[in-house]
Amino acid sequence: MVIMLDNYKIPEKGKVDLNVHESFEIRVTAEEAQKKVRWWLRDNVGMLLDADPPALVIGDTIVWRVPVYVSYPHTGRFSNVGVANVDVMTGDIIDPEGAKKAMDDYYEKELKHRIPPYKARDQRAETEKAFPVREPNFAVLRDKKS
Repeated sequence: MVIMLDNYKIPEKGKVDLNVHESFEIRVTAEEAQKKVRWWLRDNVGMLLDADPPALVIGDTIVWRVPVYVSYPHTGRFSNVGVANVDVMTGDIIDPEGAKKAMDDYYEKELKHRIPPYKARDQRAETEKAFPVREPNFAVLRDKKS
């Protein structure tokens, strides 16, 4: 499990002394948070999006930060598009409309022009070469039943 510390100022270079003492209860597992985001994506954002395993983020609120990526049938996994934060106590997605807008904006500005075009191919001809269609021999089937 990855744990990220949010809102901690550290120097760019040099010695870092970091003391962290946080006490909290995790009522929603990482897997539950990932599943919650998957369903939310499919119901509210788009069918081509999926969620990766989350990281625990300790900041003003303790959340599971779930990375979201887009896949296309002709490319497979294509690119990360954003994150969704899930409260570790309640299992609620924090600011779902803001997360959706951020993903939509990133897609429009960064990804839309980079998607490789779909190149159709004669899949039927390739399939028939690999798996030739044969008519069933009904006489053999009748003989086996006897």
